[in-house]
Amino acid sequence: MDARARRSRDRLFTAVLELAADTPVDELSVTRVARAAEVHRSTFYEHASTPDGLLRAALLAELDELRADLLDDPDRDTDAAVAQTTRDVLEHVLRHLAIYRRGLADAAGAGGLHGMLSQHFLASSRSLREQGRLELPHGVAGADDRLVAESAMRLIALGTVGVIRAWLDQPRPTITDFVATYAVLVPAWWAQVDP
Repeated sequence: MDARARRSRDRLFTAVLELAADTPVDELSVTRVARAAEVHRSTFYEHASTPDGLLRAALLAELDELRADLLDDPDRDTDAAVAQTTRDVLEHVLRHLAIYRRGLADAAGAGGLHGMLSQHFLASSRSLREQGRLELPHGVAGADDRLVAESAMRLIALGTVGVIRAWLDQPRPTITDFVATYAVLVPAWWAQVDP
């Protein structure tokens, strides 16, 4: 992506994140987001087809940076890397608290973020496994090891989103509260996050 397109994308990301903090994304129009970003509608469409798609792209861009930090050093202790990345993700969620509260709500509809977030966590787990940094359960009687590994990673990805969702229901969620709860709930075979 050239520098001009990157600047436009960054302005659009900033605009959609600011607007979606106060307004449900399904109530945002392309025109409103483009106007807030000070770009033309045609420029908006170069980066996304809907405000919802742009919001997801903006959130994923931030999450992708955090995942890069997790994966960049394959020699780094996995538990420490996962613990730090977990805290970084929680800070990201708190920075966009209103967006995630709406996006993870039971009635989120088109603006729902559950699938996006769980797919991101699943991709992170798969990358750790490919690097040989993630030991998953195996040897389950009658089950293929690949099925068990995939099931284990999905359990963590989907379960983590569930814990985030419950955590966001608190009036003032803190990272300490999340980590204390999560540390008790994650299985012993998963990278541990100390409270």
